[in-house]
Amino acid sequence: MLRSREFPFDLVRNLFLPFTASIALPLLFIDPALADRKLGEQQLASRPEPTTVLELSRSQRRVRVLSDNQEIAAFPVAVGRASSPTPLGEHTIFRMQKDPVWLSPFTERKVKPSPLGPIGTRWIGFWYACGNRTSLDQNPPNYRAEHCKEIGFHGTGSISSIGKASSSGCVRMVDKDAVALFELVKEGTRVRVIN
Repeated sequence: MLRSREFPFDLVRNLFLPFTASIALPLLFIDPALADRKLGEQQLASRPEPTTVLELSRSQRRVRVLSDNQEIAAFPVAVGRASSPTPLGEHTIFRMQKDPVWLSPFTERKVKPSPLGPIGTRWIGFWYACGNRTSLDQNPPNYRAEHCKEIGFHGTGSISSIGKASSSGCVRMVDKDAVALFELVKEGTRVRVIN
């Protein structure tokens, strides 16, 4: 025997339950093509940026650009001579400049940027010394251009020096190579200088 109070509830439930189930079920399934695309976008968005490291070999006179430990570029260079060697160790790029003006340490003469100039058209600084303290110190000094000596990668018009130990510590490159390297790194990129 049906009670009058239960009858409308059961009737409504029985009438809508099949529709609810049939309507709800398709919402649980996602188009596989859409799912793959969405997952791919999420994976790309959450994927960490590749780690770029420069590895400079003083003996081979070559800098390698490594992205996630895979070489993506390499360039011949000139390094510091025995009396003023390019500093060994783990460094960090701290300053980058397009079209730097070179100030001669001997004559105070300013030289405009040029692919054939003393420092070419790109500067990538990775080491500095302020007095007796350097960027390699556990607590390095703050870099101040007017008080610190700096070493970095740069272009040069002295093409014949490439492949030799002939600089005052800097890493000379053919200017087009310095421009290419500049595009592959950023401030904070690690520089590993090995013998």
